[in-house]
Formats: sequence, C-alpha cells, structure tokens
Amino acid sequence: MRKLCVFAAAVLAMFVAGCAPQLSNNPVQEVNNLPAVRGQMLQLVNQSRRENGAPPLRYNTTLNAAAQAHAEDMARRGFYNHRSPEGRDVADRWASKGGGRWEAIGENILYCNRCAAPSQQAREFHQKWLQSPGHRRNIMRSDFEEFGFGMATANGRTYAVQNFVRQRQPGRW
Repeated sequence: MRKLCVFAAAVLAMFVAGCAPQLSNNPVQEVNNLPAVRGQMLQLVNQSRRENGAPPLRYNTTLNAAAQAHAEDMARRGFYNHRSPEGRDVADRWASKGGGRWEAIGENILYCNRCAAPSQQAREFHQKWLQSPGHRRNIMRSDFEEFGFGMATANGRTYAVQNFVRQRQPGRW
C-alpha cells in the first residue's frame, strides 16, 4: 500500500508540474529614449481627453514605476495578462512601488511583435487603445487624475502598460 501511495504521489507531482505555466526568463532590452516616449504617451492621452471634455492627467512617478515593472515582467517571463502568474494586479503593483490608498485605479496593456520605433509605436498603441471600448473608457474616465506608463521589449515583442489612479484624499470617505 505504501508503494502505491508513493507512486500515486509521484504521478500527481508530474501531472501538476506539467500543467504549471512554463514561464521564460527572457532578457529585457532597453527601450530607446523611454522618458521621451512616456512624455509623448501622456501628451497623446491628454489630447484625447481634452477632445472629449475630460480633465488632463498628471504624471505620477509611482504609477510609472508600477507600469514599467509590469511591462518588464510580462516581457521577461513571456506572459500577457493584467494579472501576473502569481495573481498580482495593478493595485498590488501600485502598492508594491509605494502607492497609497486609492479611490479608482485602472490599467491598459498591449503588445506588438517586431514593432515600430518606440515613439511611433506609442502612437500606434494609443490608437489601438482608443479603438477598444474598455481601454478607451480607462483613458477617458474623468475620475482618474494621474497617469503612469511603461514599455519593455524582449524576444522581438514590445509590451506597453498604461496605469491610471485617483488617490484617496484625507477626509474623503
């Protein structure tokens, strides 16, 4: 009986290992002139918001760090999702980079293969996000006040992440 239990445990372990996601460890390449691309993305977002009557967003370095970390994580490990394989989401990434309590938080993600130069690709990402109802809703939400952006490349695929937040102010709620 003991041998049967050991055998069953070994078979179960092989099955579980075979079902686990196979994440890679890709080297992430530096995105040329990333600070300028971030500024360009905020300008594109604010231009679209202005055209639709929404107030402009302010750049937030903590949101930027959270967006960059997620772009790099997806590029390095070769996954594409709002949640990491460990189940972490935009709110978790915001908190891990030092962000405080929030009233509203959102995220847009997108990738491309063999992409254009980063500044051209930023414009293409923005246009694609505007064509998607859910992504467009994040860009236009009037309750969002701050913005962060990240972009990372590995194995010929570029990942972009936009983060949005309205932080909870003392005395609200």
